[in-house]
Amino acid sequence: MEKKIPLIFDCDNTMGVPGCDVDDGLTLLYLLGLPEVELLGITCSYGNNTQETVYRNTLRMMQDWGRGDIPVLRGADSKTDRRSPAADFLAQMSRRFEGQLCIIATGAMTNLLGAEEADSGFFSRVRAFSLMGGITEPLLVGGRPMAELNLSCDSEAALAVLRQGRRVQIATAQNSLRSFFPKKDCLAALRRCGRWGAQLEEQIAYWFDIYEKNWGLAGFVNWDVMAAVQLLHPELVRSEECGISPTEESLRRGMLHGGGESISLSLPVIGQQEAYFRHIEQTWITACRMLTGGE
Repeated sequence: MEKKIPLIFDCDNTMGVPGCDVDDGLTLLYLLGLPEVELLGITCSYGNNTQETVYRNTLRMMQDWGRGDIPVLRGADSKTDRRSPAADFLAQMSRRFEGQLCIIATGAMTNLLGAEEADSGFFSRVRAFSLMGGITEPLLVGGRPMAELNLSCDSEAALAVLRQGRRVQIATAQNSLRSFFPKKDCLAALRRCGRWGAQLEEQIAYWFDIYEKNWGLAGFVNWDVMAAVQLLHPELVRSEECGISPTEESLRRGMLHGGGESISLSLPVIGQQEAYFRHIEQTWITACRMLTGGE
């Protein structure tokens, strides 16, 4: 039997919280549908909302999905105090699975630097970091400007991950724009997920309305799932080694080019969009069938 990939999902999950992003939750569903992944835990970051909201929402979601067996760890409330149960868990798992642990981070990077500060050498013990965030130029969605969120939340932590992390790859905001899920296609996919799909549709309906109102789009960008796909199914992306030059100042805007020390890493690009979408859709279906009471 092939050994599973030990993985931690560090995210600011707000799926189901009115007015807040849904992509972390849909990425979590994707991870639950991958048989090759051993999801060791979910560490909660802030960004889409407060730590309290993210933590409580993720606990509720995992209980509702019948996956209360997967640990959910509370993270730091802000960048002013990075020690937290999430940081301790990350450090502990990096020692238990030294050289094997993979981390997907789709919110503030605070917990990751917190783990390094709690246990020096954390960054070097993790096999790979797959991030979502950062911009390479001003970000436009539907022709309208949108601020970068993830890396800008804690620019010091983001810079530390980029400089010290091993095998770092980033789903930048620009490259993630191709991870656009048209409303019609997304709802059709969820309706193939049985009764769980109907519940998920109810949980994300407001997000379609927000995208249409704010950006004039009939659908939404599922930013975070690209960070999972590029790490776990690299055949669906084109890996492009690039040089970036961030500074703490540039990262306060999420900008990866800031005239700082040059860093070479991967900024993958989605390849065949149709294959990318079909893979995510099928994995969602698989996950729903595995959930308690799934069909």
